[in-house]
Amino acid sequence: MKSRLKWQVSLWVCGILVGLLGRAEDSVRRLVSGDVLVINVADELDMKQNIRVPSDGKITYWLLDPVVVTNRTVAEVRQQLYTMLDKDYIIKPAISVEVAEYVKQYINITGSFVMPGRKEIPADRPIDIMDAIALGSGFSPRADKNKIILRRKGQVTNYSKKDLDKLYEQGQRVMIEPDDTLEVRESIL
Repeated sequence: MKSRLKWQVSLWVCGILVGLLGRAEDSVRRLVSGDVLVINVADELDMKQNIRVPSDGKITYWLLDPVVVTNRTVAEVRQQLYTMLDKDYIIKPAISVEVAEYVKQYINITGSFVMPGRKEIPADRPIDIMDAIALGSGFSPRADKNKIILRRKGQVTNYSKKDLDKLYEQGQRVMIEPDDTLEVRESIL
């Protein structure tokens, strides 16, 4: 009996630690179709499930109605599943939701960079325009730092390196989203 209690307490403590560590990740990235979730309820081995988020963004877990998970954080999904299970099936379920695999997301780095090309965005943190410049290994010697162009979903925004430096001094960051294109023109001088 004591060993079972120790095991349950250990599982509970591990769940809390995973939850606390996961919260930093939860706030970083929203789920997209193709991500793989691992959903588990403590002491309910038959309820562990690996689910790849389908293109419609709705997952079906156990006996619950479909749940839209795309564009939500892991914490938001965990809370919704908790509420649904608590309402009709399990009182105060110890549910965990983790991401086993993130879909790779990319940005395009074009123009006068040392290493232009399609670059993968890190899954563990958001990146800003300065990080994106670093993904391209910085400006080439012929780069015109007054012609930094960010293209996003049909919108075009122009920056200069001086503009970006001013924003950073003020504590503002120009964030990069998947499928953005960052272009630096070549200087004519």
